[in-house]
Amino acid sequence: MKRIKILFMMTLCLAIMCGCVSKGVKRVKYDNGLTSILRSDKNSLAASVAVYVRTGAVNEKPHQAGLSHFLEHLMFKGSKNYPGDALSRRVENMGGYINAATSSEYTMYYVDVQRDGVEDAVKMLADTMQNPLFPEDEVNRERKVVIEEIQRYSDRPFAVLDETFTENIYEKSALRNSVIGTEKVISSVPRDEIFDYYAAHYVAQNMTVVISGNFDEDKISALVGETFGKFEKKPLPEEPLLFEEAHEGKEIAKKGKVEVGYLISGFLGPDASSDDIFAADLTMQVLGGGKSSRLYRVLKEEKQIVYSINSSFQTMRGTGCVYITAVFEPENYEEIKKEISVQIQNILDNGITVEELERAKLSMKTGWSFAFEKPSNIGYAYGIWNLMGRPEIVDEFLAKMAALKVSDAQEFLKKYYNKDCVINAALLPEDK
Repeated sequence: MKRIKILFMMTLCLAIMCGCVSKGVKRVKYDNGLTSILRSDKNSLAASVAVYVRTGAVNEKPHQAGLSHFLEHLMFKGSKNYPGDALSRRVENMGGYINAATSSEYTMYYVDVQRDGVEDAVKMLADTMQNPLFPEDEVNRERKVVIEEIQRYSDRPFAVLDETFTENIYEKSALRNSVIGTEKVISSVPRDEIFDYYAAHYVAQNMTVVISGNFDEDKISALVGETFGKFEKKPLPEEPLLFEEAHEGKEIAKKGKVEVGYLISGFLGPDASSDDIFAADLTMQVLGGGKSSRLYRVLKEEKQIVYSINSSFQTMRGTGCVYITAVFEPENYEEIKKEISVQIQNILDNGITVEELERAKLSMKTGWSFAFEKPSNIGYAYGIWNLMGRPEIVDEFLAKMAALKVSDAQEFLKKYYNKDCVINAALLPEDK
């Protein structure tokens, strides 16, 4: 799996619909520390069973770079009761879909099935989480798969640029760690170290089981307790450093085999525990969220100096950050950086309009409402916000968004933006 950004916009989509999704939600905290969240919807024909593990690239030491991602690949390669490819074949025979993903702060595993398959899905994921086998032949076979993925990753301009941007905007915190990892680690890490990493981090207190869609609540609740709820209670691993102090900005321009220029520009923002995340998302929607945004209208339509431009805010358990991305002709690079700064300063000096405020809210609400019609997406919001330590957000977000004022965008930038702390990372064509 490639690096997965925890997209704030995805989770907020469900929150906008919280008036309907908060019904029928059952949360249970087990004695072993595991949390389960069951959200029933009898109108659905499908269901999604997912396990969110609070471990990712931030938990790795330098000699383990990419181990969380590698482990994600190996977890479905056989377990005590589902050896070999028995699990994936069983899911296929049920007409279901199985997948996983790794990010900086978490790893997720999920099975989407029709409503009669939920019980099997719970049993399969429980056995996978508790009794993985990591067969030596599968470990070695998967090394090649992951290394190929790393090589393909290096062929994608924004993927390469994101690595550069991340390790510069996060100087000291573990958020700078690469999710995809390195060929050196993946090719040589011993199976014993893989298992030790799994044993240390895949503990009940780090896990959230989320089931959403159509299922028998009493039966499935009891089953989760009989499976996940019986996992042995183990101590949590040491928490990594997730918070970054503001530091001096940087200008990094690399040359590569590309035909056009690519830019990621950004600065540090609030962490998930702060209500400033709502103003951050609003501000980025006004600045660069779509064709009506300021950056698009000025840089794309008026000045015609970019092919595309966008801005967003990445919410993290630790320090979040603003991302502004652009694709352009190299000769426009300096003007683009200058114009981005001008547009941010304009909001700082003059704020945003009521029209911009309402348009941003409506745009986000509409997009999110269309996106979150699947049980898996609904479960995603509950799982991620629980891992971030704010499970109440799913029920409260609508009210918090409605309460945002025109002045909040300006106040957000006053609090977090400093032009001398901006990171600009660019990938430009090699000199001809």
